[in-house]
Amino acid sequence: MNLALSLTLSGLATAAVPSDLLPLNPTAPNYATIFPKGVQIGNPVAPAERFKLGHEVLLAVYAYLAPTSPVVGDTSYRDRLLVLLDDCFGRWAQGKELADITCLWEASYAYYLLKTHDPGALSEARVGLYESALEKNEARILKDNRLLYDEGILANLWLNGDIRLAKSVYFTALARNDAVTAGKARRAIDEVMTRSALGDGGTRYVGFWGEVSSYHDESVGDLIWWWLITGSPSAKAAVDATLRYAMVTNEPDGFTGQSANIPYKHMYNNLPGRNSALWKAYLHNDGYNYHFGALAETPASTDLLNAILYQPSRITRIPPHDVGAFFDANIQGPRGRFGGRWGWIAHGRDVQKGGPEHQALIIAQAYEGRQCGKATFVGAFALGPVADKTSLKGALDTVLVEFKESAGPEKDLMRGNKYRYLAQDEQTRTITRKNFGSLSTSYRISRRTNSPATLTWDAGRTPWLGQQLWVLTGERILGLMQIHSDAPSTVYGLDTRLVFTGGRKGIMGKFHELTQPDVSTFVFGDLRAKIHQTTFTGNITRQRIAISDAKSTDDYSALVRVSDSAIPGDDTPVSFPEGARRWMVIDITRDSRNLATSAENLLPEDETWAVLQFEEENRKIQIVQNLTSTWQTYRGNLVVGSTHAIASLHRSWSESVTSLDASTGAVVVTENVPAYGHIIAVSSNEPDDHSYSHRGSEEVYGKGADLKNP
Repeated sequence: MNLALSLTLSGLATAAVPSDLLPLNPTAPNYATIFPKGVQIGNPVAPAERFKLGHEVLLAVYAYLAPTSPVVGDTSYRDRLLVLLDDCFGRWAQGKELADITCLWEASYAYYLLKTHDPGALSEARVGLYESALEKNEARILKDNRLLYDEGILANLWLNGDIRLAKSVYFTALARNDAVTAGKARRAIDEVMTRSALGDGGTRYVGFWGEVSSYHDESVGDLIWWWLITGSPSAKAAVDATLRYAMVTNEPDGFTGQSANIPYKHMYNNLPGRNSALWKAYLHNDGYNYHFGALAETPASTDLLNAILYQPSRITRIPPHDVGAFFDANIQGPRGRFGGRWGWIAHGRDVQKGGPEHQALIIAQAYEGRQCGKATFVGAFALGPVADKTSLKGALDTVLVEFKESAGPEKDLMRGNKYRYLAQDEQTRTITRKNFGSLSTSYRISRRTNSPATLTWDAGRTPWLGQQLWVLTGERILGLMQIHSDAPSTVYGLDTRLVFTGGRKGIMGKFHELTQPDVSTFVFGDLRAKIHQTTFTGNITRQRIAISDAKSTDDYSALVRVSDSAIPGDDTPVSFPEGARRWMVIDITRDSRNLATSAENLLPEDETWAVLQFEEENRKIQIVQNLTSTWQTYRGNLVVGSTHAIASLHRSWSESVTSLDASTGAVVVTENVPAYGHIIAVSSNEPDDHSYSHRGSEEVYGKGADLKNP
């Protein structure tokens, strides 16, 4: 099959691409050094680390075959390539590492290129070994995801992994002259994977979670390779749709906001998405992306796309630090940035059902995505000057309610095994204003942790509901968390959990002590947390943990459990009746700010309404949540503070904002609230608190052509 195409990049003259090898730009900073640095000429042993093996395979085949390579035709690179392919394909031929993402698309592509451009380099024995290995690997990939390849269904997609698998199938099929299978792989990428993007430039992990930045790099890079080699317009559109990712998810100094990703991928590594930002800067002449990506543009880089996509004369545009709150469509909720030193997120996306950008696909396919449910709906972080590879001075990574379902030690702190806390069947609503955001949710606590796609999630149901109500401002995040049983239940623990992190040991960050100045206050780095009220009056335990269970020596994170007094704490089963309820009002802020003046759960035992009221220096807020599946009318009073007597009412289901009469010092609120919706009554002297100031990321950072340099 002829893969010839014409490649046109912004500012680059149209260049004819010989066959299926992409041209390198001789003016790229890494052009002269990429192959000597990245390929271990003369080494008879393949790297033990398989991702490194795949990376070197790609470099070696381009060094040897690409007409624009500075070392084209140098057989020492070919010989090294054969060492690498012998190792990779030798394992596959033995049935080892099949469908493993580490070196498979690169190896399949390299074999196709060798067979096409230098078949004499391949002995008959090698061809037999390699094609046997490729056939086994292809069969495993196709068998493992029939929904994707045979039915074109998104459900089980893991984008940064599955696109590598699909490219391997594609190049394997080309090498074996199998047009039918090549067509399956093309459809899987062009018609399914390219439709999995999130709303603000994010790319999809399992379910409808956003990927961590390093995974985003992989997904964007693979889409770019696919677009350049095949000319796929849907792949190019998918790359273009990710343009705002770095601005939305990264702090301007490079720290990547957490708590928006799948539970066990928080603080996963210290790769803040610089590579994909650089590639987007080349493609779009975008100064914001160049700000994040410029550090990846070095002569020492061994990234082949840097040498292929390079464009000179990028101009850096530094994103603003102090933007207040804006709506992040990746998480379908507000994200706050205040002065470059304090930020938070409120994750409103239902990660099991997708969002507005997925509805046509989901309705047509009637499947829900494979994923863990949420461990946390909110997160917060304090930043400072960059040190220890990060500016992070402490993050609230997770805050949740949970129960222990069975006796024994917990083996999976990040996803749950004995403890159950992940959400399913969630009903989540948010509000975004310039100065604050909010989130309300009611959900079933799930026993499912990471499962293949099914038409329903009923198998994961437990008798416990989680109900949360949060307000997030420039000063703090403050929430009411409740756990409620709707059937009798016997458990081994009932508590709230807070996880703080300073990073991941060996990767980034530093150790912060977790201290407890008094029974209700915790200090971690530059963060403080206070329990204002709670019915969890049992033991409080603290322990150091690894933010990723894969690195057991990591002690940069700390877990706090506030237990119920009915639980002895020795794995004794305790029975709770239907209707049992426990709750906590908690306040998290940074060390330079005061804790809330007051915070109160106004309806502590109500099964139909949750009402949280608190006061801080600049405002007083009452937030009301309908806990039921039907409309209800709420009537209540908001007592207005003497220093901020202007009041307004905001709704989670409407853009309208209503002024409230605060002349008497108390505002009577009467509002018909839809199922699971919430309202906020705010009193303050800040005009932006009383206007419909909902902003999307495009209003903060620009959209489309607005992002480009003049």
